[in-house]
Parts: sequence; structure tokens; C-alpha cells
Amino acid sequence: MKRMYSIVIIFGIIFITFYIAYAQKTMGDSYLKKNYCIECHLKLNGKPRSVVLEWENSVHAKNNLECHICHGGNPDVNDAKEAKGKKTNFAGKPKKKDIPEFCGREGCHVQASVQLKKGPHYSSVQKIGSPNCVDCHGDHNVQQSTYHIITDKTCSSCHSVEYSRELVNSIVTIEKNIEDIERSLAYMNEKNVENKEMTLRYSELKSYFHQLVHIFSKQEIDFTKKLVEVEIEYLNKELQSKIASIKRLDIIYIMTSAFSIGVIIVFTVYIALIRQRRAKIQRQFQSR
Repeated sequence: MKRMYSIVIIFGIIFITFYIAYAQKTMGDSYLKKNYCIECHLKLNGKPRSVVLEWENSVHAKNNLECHICHGGNPDVNDAKEAKGKKTNFAGKPKKKDIPEFCGREGCHVQASVQLKKGPHYSSVQKIGSPNCVDCHGDHNVQQSTYHIITDKTCSSCHSVEYSRELVNSIVTIEKNIEDIERSLAYMNEKNVENKEMTLRYSELKSYFHQLVHIFSKQEIDFTKKLVEVEIEYLNKELQSKIASIKRLDIIYIMTSAFSIGVIIVFTVYIALIRQRRAKIQRQFQSR
């Protein structure tokens, strides 16, 4: 009995060791540490508490990006004053006009910030503080770049409803086409089909599209939109052609397999009948 307990304990230790190693690899050391920024804010009321609840549903939270990544501070210290000390580079809440620099710092959304500065919206941000990054993506409930986060209502606060609707519809159409391409590439990957060149072109296409949604200059939009639409048409035709070939090969493979199985079954039945007939003849011969 003692020996069995020892074995159970040893296996328990091995399991815990592997679990800790796995957790460290996937989550870093954050699974072992308390984040006192989060714990403290959850004990408060109103906006200080709601920002954490909003963050929990954000793309940042899904990628284990906690408060200090954006706001600085030391989340390992259970003391608000010390956690926000000068040595911790605590940033707090930025001014509206500083948000593009705040979000576009090194290691974060540098490219999006560079693209935003090319368009007319950036000068508006510098004057009145909007439209900035959080107007579309959210401040704490940060959402990933998809067509769901922008509506004609968002744009029509400054632009005409017609222009806003046309712009948003263009973005929605393009992104849905890009999603179709993404699914086609995923299908080809499942089939182990070489698609390095098309994957590269797809990455460039997404890059152009992100320029379209961040620059928002009328001339840049028209030019980038045409470029993206041409590239979408090219990729779609080539992908659909390859997928059609793959499906034809699948059908040929299924038919060949079915034919082979049919031949094997027929051959097996034929052998069985021959053996049965031989056995019958042998019994008749022995009975004479």
C-alpha cells in the first residue's frame, strides 16, 4: 500500500511539474503572479472598476496584455502610490491628441500610427483630439481590426451620410472578400498544397487594406481600393482554379479508391465461390 501511495505521489509531482512548464511556456510568469492593478481596480466602483471589466473582453486580454503594457506602472506591488511611482514609467490616461503616439509606441501599433499620420484625420486629432484610435477600436474594450468596429454612424458625425455609407460598404465588401481568400488558403494548407507565393501576396493585400482603413484620405482611399480590388480578383481566380483542381483530384482519388475496393470485394467473392465449389466437388468425390 505504501508503495502504491509513493507511485501516486511521484506521478502527481511529475504532472504538476509538466503543467507548470506548460503554463510558463504559454502564459509566461503571469499565471503565478497577482496583478495588483486589476485586483485594486475591481474593489473600486464606477469607471475605475468598469475599465477592468471592459478590458477582460478585449483583444488585449485574449493575448495576455495587461494594464502595465499600455499604462506602465508596476503590477507586482500591492501599493498604489509605489506602483505608480516615477521609476515605473506610469502613464495613466493620455490626452486625446496624444492617443496615436500612445498606441503607436515601439513594440505596439507602430505601422498603424504611421499610416494614420499620412491622412487628414491626424491633423484633426491634433486640433480637436478625434477621430483617434479609440474612437473605432475602443479604449479598454479594445477590438481587433474588422469591419464590425466601424459604421456609417461613426463617420457621419463629420462626413455626409452618403459618403460614410459608401466608404463603410466598400470596407465591408473588401474585408469579406479577404476573408474568403483566407478560407481558401486555409483549405489549401489542409490539403498540403504549396501556396507560399499566394500567401505572400495575401499578406501584402492585407497590408494595403490596413492602409485603406487607417489613412482615410479620399485620393488614397480611391487608389488603394482599386489596387486591393485588382489583387483580390487575381488571388480569387488563381485560388479557385487551384481549389477546383484539388477537388477534381479528390474525386479521382475517391473513384479510384472505390474502384479498387470494388475489385477487391469482387475478387474476394470470386475466390470464396471457387473454394466453395472445390469443397463441394471434393465432398462428392469422397462420397463415391
